[in-house]
Amino acid sequence: MTRIDIVLPVYNGERYIGENIKKLHQWVKENFDYEFVIIVVNNASTDNTLNIAKKIETELPHEVKVIDISQKGRGIALRSGWENSNADICAYIDSDLSADLKHISEIINPIIKNEADICCGSRRLGDQGGKTTFSRGLMSWSYNFILRRTLGLKIADSQCGFKAIRTDIANKIIPLVENNGWFFDSELLIIAQKNGFKIKAVPIKWVDDVKTTVIVPKIVREFLNGIIRMRKNGIPKILN
Repeated sequence: MTRIDIVLPVYNGERYIGENIKKLHQWVKENFDYEFVIIVVNNASTDNTLNIAKKIETELPHEVKVIDISQKGRGIALRSGWENSNADICAYIDSDLSADLKHISEIINPIIKNEADICCGSRRLGDQGGKTTFSRGLMSWSYNFILRRTLGLKIADSQCGFKAIRTDIANKIIPLVENNGWFFDSELLIIAQKNGFKIKAVPIKWVDDVKTTVIVPKIVREFLNGIIRMRKNGIPKILN
């Protein structure tokens, strides 16, 4: 049986993490024919996030696992979840569940059918509806335009927090990814594309969390530094 690990990176999510773990668990239980584990990666939270997640882990010990790390950063959270996985496919979903859960199967099934090695949710494809602010939409478009022009990435929404990847391929790419923060997604996709892996974008419905703790100027600087580094150093190739 195919096993799928779904990573939820979370930082200071006490207001929603308990409800969202249970909501995701119920959806997967009702809609998956696969073995699964939801891996909650507590990303240096300073609130009650860890205790809430740990309580649910004791209630659902076979299907919910909690990893506690002391360093913030989406990239380090995904490394912690994916590199230690024994699953066939690893996915991750933003823990605020901004993406409609009905799309989970749409990023998993193409990989199972060998139509893709990596599947990415995209808020810029199709007509799925959803809500995002003008400023976030403009920033996303600008960022992906720069990625396309400077590093040739063909995916139109590289930062969408809704992805799945074959675990064996993740284990080949992750050691080559230098970033441990928000640029992690983009760097992973750039390396995957350069090395000929099949990447598929799937249109999804998305509603922004208006109470997000994301600090936009810091992320922009990180993105630009990552792009400059990869332009200067080149895109690494997988040797085996």
